[in-house]
Amino acid sequence: MPAPDLLIRGARVHTMDPDRPAATAVAVRGDRIAAVGDDREVCALAGRRTEVVDGRGLTVTPGLVDSHQHPVLALSQGSGVDLTGIEDLAGLRRALRAHCADLPSDAWVVGFGAEYPAFAPGTPRREHIDEAVGGRPALLSMIDAHNALMSGEGLRRAGITGPVGFADHSEIDVDADGRPTGYLREMSAVLLARRAVPAMDAEAAARGLRRVLREQNAVGLTGLHVLDLMPDTARTLASLSERDELTSRVLLAPWALPGQVGETLETVRELRARQGRLWRTAAVKFLLDGTIDGGAAWLHHPDCHGEGTRPLWRDPEAYRDAVRAVAELGLPSFTHAIGDRAVSYTLDTYASASAPVRGRHRIEHAELVADADVPRFAALDVVASMHPTHMDWTRPDHSDHWSERVGRERRTRAWRYGDVVAAGGRVALGSDWPVAGFDPRQVMAAARLRRPAGQRGRGPVGPEQALTPVQALAGYTSWAAYGTGEEAVAGLVRENARADLTVFAGDPLTTPADDLPELPVVLTVVDGRIVHRAE
Repeated sequence: MPAPDLLIRGARVHTMDPDRPAATAVAVRGDRIAAVGDDREVCALAGRRTEVVDGRGLTVTPGLVDSHQHPVLALSQGSGVDLTGIEDLAGLRRALRAHCADLPSDAWVVGFGAEYPAFAPGTPRREHIDEAVGGRPALLSMIDAHNALMSGEGLRRAGITGPVGFADHSEIDVDADGRPTGYLREMSAVLLARRAVPAMDAEAAARGLRRVLREQNAVGLTGLHVLDLMPDTARTLASLSERDELTSRVLLAPWALPGQVGETLETVRELRARQGRLWRTAAVKFLLDGTIDGGAAWLHHPDCHGEGTRPLWRDPEAYRDAVRAVAELGLPSFTHAIGDRAVSYTLDTYASASAPVRGRHRIEHAELVADADVPRFAALDVVASMHPTHMDWTRPDHSDHWSERVGRERRTRAWRYGDVVAAGGRVALGSDWPVAGFDPRQVMAAARLRRPAGQRGRGPVGPEQALTPVQALAGYTSWAAYGTGEEAVAGLVRENARADLTVFAGDPLTTPADDLPELPVVLTVVDGRIVHRAE
């Protein structure tokens, strides 16, 4: 038997394998794990060319996987202005003026993370920003990335002069005389506006994604799920794959917006034939509703502003037909469902659809879940894909915009990943980057704390829903793999499993959650290759 290429000995190994939960040594040969066990038995396999890593003080886990990202969207915002945390209009305008100081007079102003309270008590309007951007074309994404604000010049360049009919309930907000206010409600409207913003060229996109993947490797990520089909995403992935420059496994789940389902499924068929060694198209994403903050989450009862009464789809039965069509391709559906009624409807839909050949249907976000729906995740074998750092915007005193929208009675049913797990379900964790940061250590810490890590003086929100350290790690490893049907070869450290490993300078299960974001990642291995090594 050939000697392994890499051997880590003397370490603490959390295998996430119930048959052998702990070990001290791991050997890797090619793209697979060759051996797992104690130092004596594994080290006996080493040859002259085996790289042996002294693992004393180190902890090895399965490679971490972020189950929900939008990296190409994030790259498109890379040169823009970060408006996160600015909750007053004066501060937002100052940030825009500072950003525009050195921009050409006709340059696009791209912003992200705009907070709803900055425009309170009304909705965002072009007049709020036109002067601050100096009459330039501007597109500011709101904090939830589902809505946006466009300047007057941006609207002109996009050719948006009034209402637009969409296949879903997306809207171009207009005033009494039919003129667009600049506020764009939901994804179809935002994507229409984005067409006017100059796109990155293909080579710049490839360079940017290569850099981002390296940054993610450095914090322990070995894989990510991309839940969209932003322009050039597939081409960029294919380009990096052909150059052997992909350093993470990428699962692509193109979104199928209402009115575009047939076109998207044809694209999915084409992409499945083009997949590379480290990337594949393995699901289809749907958006059944919008966001709480934007008033478009589908709720059993209206929110405190009287909104949240309908799904994004004009005909929700068409969504059910689309899920069935995806299942006929053998694929799972990943459905964005934030409101409690959207979650109920999605679970009902999955119950009526065929099980995918590989993987499980998922619900993305599931921010509000009715009591009766909690056990249905396990009963229907549906994975909850959730994002604990989205709670960073909710405050213990419920004075935040999100809590004010949902009201007192519903607050107790928010981000119920603890209840889903207690009922036998599985929760895949992710960041939803760029909505929140992609560092998995921060996300796992937030899942344990129910507040941002490091903010020790801040109280938790719903502490009874916290995950244990093992459960938080499972959300990035074994439960993430289960959701994609890869639990036999991924998300665990076992012989013949994929050689994807994350190695920490300490134990993520015993490190206090507030300190977890600072726990160094010393080695990241993807497909048997070291893609990150700390100095």
